[in-house]
Amino acid sequence: MKASDIDISHPLDTLTAARDQVRLNLHLLSLDTRKIWDELEGKILSLENRIGQEAEALSEATASAAIDLSGSVKQFVDSHVRHIEH
Repeated sequence: MKASDIDISHPLDTLTAARDQVRLNLHLLSLDTRKIWDELEGKILSLENRIGQEAEALSEATASAAIDLSGSVKQFVDSHVRHIEH
């Protein structure tokens, strides 16, 4: 598969939206939940760095990692953030 055949815009949009939503509600999360988020956010930052470095030759493995991580982050937000009342 060529880099031009790989579209990771949706997973990246999901990650960005989730990160923004969690940051807005971070103060409302429990310490254990914040720890889980810190681990996920570290993975997001690492993936963004990889994508930036491989922009011209994005590998299928990197695209797959983006898709998998976006699913994990979406699940985290659905479980821990969306139910919080302001």
